[in-house]
Amino acid sequence: MEFLSKESINSKELLDQINIFREMEYKEREASNTLTEAQKKRGHYIELRHDNLLRTIRDEFNIQDNRLNFEEVKRGNTVNKNAVNEGKISLVENKIIPTSVNGIFETTYKDEKGELRTMFILTIDQAKQVLLRESRIVRSKVIEYLNLLEKRIRQLERKKGITARKEETEAIKMLLEYGNIPKEKHNLYYMTYSKLPFVVLGMKRVERDKLPADDLEQIKELESIIQVTILTSIIKKLEVKAIYKECKKACIDSLVDDIEQKLIS
Repeated sequence: MEFLSKESINSKELLDQINIFREMEYKEREASNTLTEAQKKRGHYIELRHDNLLRTIRDEFNIQDNRLNFEEVKRGNTVNKNAVNEGKISLVENKIIPTSVNGIFETTYKDEKGELRTMFILTIDQAKQVLLRESRIVRSKVIEYLNLLEKRIRQLERKKGITARKEETEAIKMLLEYGNIPKEKHNLYYMTYSKLPFVVLGMKRVERDKLPADDLEQIKELESIIQVTILTSIIKKLEVKAIYKECKKACIDSLVDDIEQKLIS
């Protein structure tokens, strides 16, 4: 299970959408002759630069301005911030480190020159908060894009979940055959095992379309664990009641391992 939220967007992607709709707003105002005198004199929309967006994000969430060299972070040392900004210190590619704000991570991308630059990864909700500084039109359009992105992420996670549930269902079917379970009890077994991921996570069982992508991912992974545990338990010739206990234990152990991994990283 991943520490980084799947319902997220990086600052470069957010920047692209902001500028797309800043330009659209300018052209619409130009067509309707509602540009201000300053806008007319400038002759074009104001394109937001990535460094300014990073500054806005830091200010909005009060992120400690600790743009560090990632190799130095691993060694626990600090470096000169200006040197990082000026590209005098090489950043490390594909490294993701948490910031002082929950849900926001700092990583790198390559610019047009192939040089590594800093960017943030934010949750969808945090990205929407950044947009409060944009005009009403730009804000509404980018939020519309973010909502569609969030919906698409959930759809993809839902499809993955369907595959995992089919595999789990087949495993339960094998369990029923293995234990010679009477047909009148089949539905009870299916319901009990399908509820197990929610029980382990301490969640009330709800329609999956209403769950965030991260919860869907957790449930999918637990369903995969249940499927594998059922099959290995059958091979071990465990009793049917013991198999359920094994599945529950495997799920709980997985969550404990995940929490420990987060604490270590």
